[in-house]
Amino acid sequence: MDILGDYKPVVAMLGLQFCYAGISLFTRGALLQGMSPRVAVVYRLAIATFVIAPIAYFSRKKSSGCSSGLNLRSFSLIFLTAFIGVTANQNIFYEGLYLSSSTMGSAMGNLVPAITFVLAAVVG
Repeated sequence: MDILGDYKPVVAMLGLQFCYAGISLFTRGALLQGMSPRVAVVYRLAIATFVIAPIAYFSRKKSSGCSSGLNLRSFSLIFLTAFIGVTANQNIFYEGLYLSSSTMGSAMGNLVPAITFVLAAVVG
């Protein structure tokens, strides 16, 4: 019998929130010791790239001549939007974390979906 069967999503969510809190505390400590928020963003994105790139490369199935991939223009637009969005989000988060408490930084991170919804409603 699996006792935690029904609670696995809740346990995973709580674990993820604890990880986010730990990262916020660790980053705040590094920022208060003199690290620039922009340098912290570069380090975070570089580490994420080095961790995720091999996983993405080796987990991809070998295609048998199927050419239904993205063309260069679509890939460029997706890359540009993701790059600008992630970089801007991380810079704003780290600057806010540097200027306020780590509790406020964690709370503001949860407002991103709400702000995105409001902007989408305004733009149409």
